[in-house]
Amino acid sequence: MPSREIRKILVRGTNWLGDAVMTIPALLRLRDSFPAAHITLLAPPRAAEVFTGFAQVDEIVVYHRKEQGKRAFLNAMQRLRREQFEVAILFQNAFEAALLAVLGGAKIRIGYDTQGRGALLTHKLKRGEEHRNRHQTNDYLDLVVEAERICLGSAATAKRMTIPSLLVNAEQIQAAARFLPPPRAPKLIALNVGATNSRAKCWPEDRFAAFADQMITEWNALIVFIGAGSERVNAERVIAQMQQARSAKNLAGETSIAELIGLLASCDLLVTNDTGPAHVGAALNIPTLTIFGPTNEFETAPLGLHSELIRAEGIDCARCMHRECPIDHRCMTRITVEAVAEKAFSLLEK
Repeated sequence: MPSREIRKILVRGTNWLGDAVMTIPALLRLRDSFPAAHITLLAPPRAAEVFTGFAQVDEIVVYHRKEQGKRAFLNAMQRLRREQFEVAILFQNAFEAALLAVLGGAKIRIGYDTQGRGALLTHKLKRGEEHRNRHQTNDYLDLVVEAERICLGSAATAKRMTIPSLLVNAEQIQAAARFLPPPRAPKLIALNVGATNSRAKCWPEDRFAAFADQMITEWNALIVFIGAGSERVNAERVIAQMQQARSAKNLAGETSIAELIGLLASCDLLVTNDTGPAHVGAALNIPTLTIFGPTNEFETAPLGLHSELIRAEGIDCARCMHRECPIDHRCMTRITVEAVAEKAFSLLEK
């Protein structure tokens, strides 16, 4: 199928915030390779909101599968049938994503052969042992390269991993401003102390409290706690252990994604567990320090010009990917407040 015949491309976006940010280089490449095609992104609400005003996507369809169940699936299927997409690129790896593409009538369906969905794909990729420790950004790029091969006859250009980039707009800055009391503090530092899908990812809360106090003492900072609604209680516990809690504000669960983007763009520093906002901060090019323990930074580290990470060295069970630590959580407890503060000071002084 020649490129000029590709009129409509469906992209099934990822569900998680951080994953959504990591698809940005692939979406940029998709637009460059198919400049005349109408590109529709189908994604759940929080992931979809990342792409508000994203010029490389022509249309965003919010997929309320979690909120509306089967009705959302049926509505999406009917819409896909009406639109008559030639190509569906499945960034999400779930069986349901492939089933929706089939029932929605997409002629070409490109995705990874996971969850037993291979028979539903016209073109399937596999992620094997040779891809271990390769950044996830490349997985999404590979899907676009496959679309180029199928529809253009070959990949348009050699693959290159690029750094995800988010641009903040005035509306997002204004929306975030209502959360910040005037006048602005000398330093505005965001902390994300929870993790919605893994307790093992979390640096101890007493250490976050001590770190926050040190930032207030050394930099006269205002500390804002961010995160999902489920992480609000984590922030409350940290604030309860702080000596200078008056200089802290708990915004976890209070911001939309647009407001979060505006808020982080206003910050001087983000210190966070390995969660979605880490990728947002890095893509906004603000100084971002991510604390890693059970997860694999080679595959999912936030990418940014001012993004750094910290992990304890010499831990044999590091990168175990457990959501609950079966032993003593040494990958996190051996990261000291002093080590995090040293990294944070370096980022603030650059």
